Amino acid sequence: MTKRNKYDWPALLKEFSDSGLTQVEFCRRKGINAKYFSLNRARILRQTSNNFVEVTVSSPKKHSVISFKFSQGELCFNTSADPDYIASLIRAL
Repeated sequence: MTKRNKYDWPALLKEFSDSGLTQVEFCRRKGINAKYFSLNRARILRQTSNNFVEVTVSSPKKHSVISFKFSQGELCFNTSADPDYIASLIRAL
């Protein structure tokens, strides 16, 4: 049995989703306990369901702005802003 950490599960869940297999069959093929898989899947879905952010992408214009709309408000950045900074700020929210 392969030991998996929290960073392995999102890719594993994507693989399951793309496989078209039932959860039981997928787990059997991967050598995963189906109950353990189900518990981890539910945990991750709970964690990620509240983190969805809708992003609208438009073609860049002179002096264009990147805008992120949240239920609590909106963040706007110049397109020259550092992407890593923006990503860390959004993760902190």
